[in-house]
Amino acid sequence: MAIQHSRIVLLFFLYATFTIFCYVSVISEVKTKPTKLITKLIHRNSIHSPFHNPHHGIEDKAKFIFESSLARFANHNYKTYLIPGTHMWFIFLVRFYIGNPTIPQLAIMDTASSLLWVQCSARRSPIPLLDPIKSSTYANIVCKSKFCRHFPDNSCIKKHCTYNISYVNAPTSLGNAATEQLLFESDGNIVVVSQVIFGCSTVEKTYIDNGINGVVGLGPENISMARQLANKFSYCIGDFYDPNYNYNRLILGDEARLEGDATSLEMSEVHYYLNLRGISIGDNKLDIDKNVFKRNLTDQSKLTGVIIDSGSIATWLINEAYYKFRNEVKRILSDSILEDMDECRWCLCYKGEMSEDLKGFPEVVYHFSEEADLEVGFDGIFYEATTSTFCMAVYPSSHLPDKHFWDITVIGIMAQQNHNIAYDLQEKKLYFESIDCEVYEG
Repeated sequence: MAIQHSRIVLLFFLYATFTIFCYVSVISEVKTKPTKLITKLIHRNSIHSPFHNPHHGIEDKAKFIFESSLARFANHNYKTYLIPGTHMWFIFLVRFYIGNPTIPQLAIMDTASSLLWVQCSARRSPIPLLDPIKSSTYANIVCKSKFCRHFPDNSCIKKHCTYNISYVNAPTSLGNAATEQLLFESDGNIVVVSQVIFGCSTVEKTYIDNGINGVVGLGPENISMARQLANKFSYCIGDFYDPNYNYNRLILGDEARLEGDATSLEMSEVHYYLNLRGISIGDNKLDIDKNVFKRNLTDQSKLTGVIIDSGSIATWLINEAYYKFRNEVKRILSDSILEDMDECRWCLCYKGEMSEDLKGFPEVVYHFSEEADLEVGFDGIFYEATTSTFCMAVYPSSHLPDKHFWDITVIGIMAQQNHNIAYDLQEKKLYFESIDCEVYEG
């Protein structure tokens, strides 16, 4: 099975290399940052992903939803980066090309990481890697550069800036701070972005055994791709469950779609914070004290407040909100039969089929400051656990692996599906727009 998986990954990269070779022959390098960059997001279970397994059934997908949401918060150092890919528990991938000559890349999209980094040359690799010596567009960042201090755990070696990102139970990325040329497929064209700040990881083993070659960091810090491209980005997430769905998109730069309800966006070194005022299920606004969602900036021993995250599938609610949410769901589904799941004794699960038993289930609305509402249908609240069972993908934060996260609320990616989510870092605004992502096609 390992040999077969390596062959699949290698074929994927050979195809990508051939595709970009056909494009590169007709382009010239662009020195300015592009104003329009729309590229596909690849769900890890999509048929368009090299990790797609056609033999995975409902139970496998349910396990992925549950365990990936837990693994995301396995890092005991809550002030640093969340884990983007422990045990393959990533969600969306971005394909791009780097260097000259170009090398195809497949990296994790992550709004809780601010550094774009890729694995550079290694002695053994099933996929082609960037070799800084052979790339005519590669340049190391010197220690005196203003950008060096923004790299995590930066230091100096022979006047060159280096960095180190450590994850718990996940690979380390350690190497040189540098700039390089990136190429993206965008609306059938090739967009060239020059002098992109990134990390060139020289650790022998990171993600490449699994075919992933790094992380596209879209976090708030100055070195992130979002900051480098006009301080704006958006992503559109459609049908989360359909492996054939091909319309998920990432938009970087001035063309990011800043439409819909807008709410204030607060930023730390790592996370994007929102001001959640309340939650409604249908016409019933839950009796939750809005103060439970506030950030506590004086207590540095734990993470508090509300973050929006691209790397957690499920939504996590602080206990005071979760149990009122859970009780209202149980009241609405009082005619349904509760089901215990061995894998998750504290999960709320029911016998039945989502398509039938959740017909007429009211929308869940998250109310944010400036009267911005995120409206979520039942497919953003529940998932199929077996052919005859469905479970709620809203969990209590007190069941996260580390107590430092027990007071956090996280709006996960399932709740964001069927929306365009736009980040304006300059104006500190976040936009929710209910949309069909197919509008970006063509």
